[in-house]
Amino acid sequence: MASKFTQLQRQTLDRYLANVRGCDRLTGGWLKAIRKSLGMSVRQMADRMGITQQSAARLEANEVEDAITLKSLRKAAEALNCRLVYALVPEGDSLQAIIDRQALIKAKDIVAAVDHTMQLEAQGVGNLHQKIQEIAEELAKNPNTKLWD
Repeated sequence: MASKFTQLQRQTLDRYLANVRGCDRLTGGWLKAIRKSLGMSVRQMADRMGITQQSAARLEANEVEDAITLKSLRKAAEALNCRLVYALVPEGDSLQAIIDRQALIKAKDIVAAVDHTMQLEAQGVGNLHQKIQEIAEELAKNPNTKLWD
């Protein structure tokens, strides 16, 4: 059974993530967008970072190419008088929605295996949809590492 702490942690994180769900990458990168919005040249940003202009331009390109490190991004953010914030935002509505989807997948696998065995013995599980829903609800209520096997 999921601990009350784990459930509270998930609910709290879901509420927090709801506030950042609309945030997304900028096509040309955050560094370039912020720098240009501040009216700062690449050379000026480079000077503030203590690196060459070419290195600063490369940082902007690396961000767009997903090749920048968090350390470099943080250093550049500081040069722009900003702070780096990053998040992993769940696909869909919430962390609970991810658990619910995975529980349904796992429940279908469990019921299918049991139903196949029972049919070999000329017995069926019965209402497959109902059984799947019951097992999925139980799995989602008490998620653990086996849910992801």
